[in-house]
Amino acid sequence: MNGKLFALEVAVAAVLLPGAMSMPALAADPVIPDNSASNAAPNVVPGDANTPTAPAHDVDDAKVTAQIRSALASDKSLSVQAHDVSVATNQQAVVLRGSVHPGEKDRIVTLAGQYAGTRQVVDQLLIIDR
Repeated sequence: MNGKLFALEVAVAAVLLPGAMSMPALAADPVIPDNSASNAAPNVVPGDANTPTAPAHDVDDAKVTAQIRSALASDKSLSVQAHDVSVATNQQAVVLRGSVHPGEKDRIVTLAGQYAGTRQVVDQLLIIDR
């Protein structure tokens, strides 16, 4: 009986082993990226390489960011996407990123300019269709 059991184990191993050995090859296949439409604006580098695009950790900068975010949130003429625009502020610039509907872009840049002071307003907003 031991001989028959051993033969059965060898037969099963012969059938299953090649499939098990190919499993790591399947796991190594690259994942196909999701190319579906996204509402996220791409990171765009401004034409002026001296303009920082990352926020600073300064109290003044945080205050300007909060003022702009508050102004965007309180403007009921703007869409939900416009209310979610990313605002990054540092000593030199206020960087706006996100997806907005046509006609909202100028309003958002104008609102940011009201609180930016001497900072440059860098518009990296992406227009999406309604």
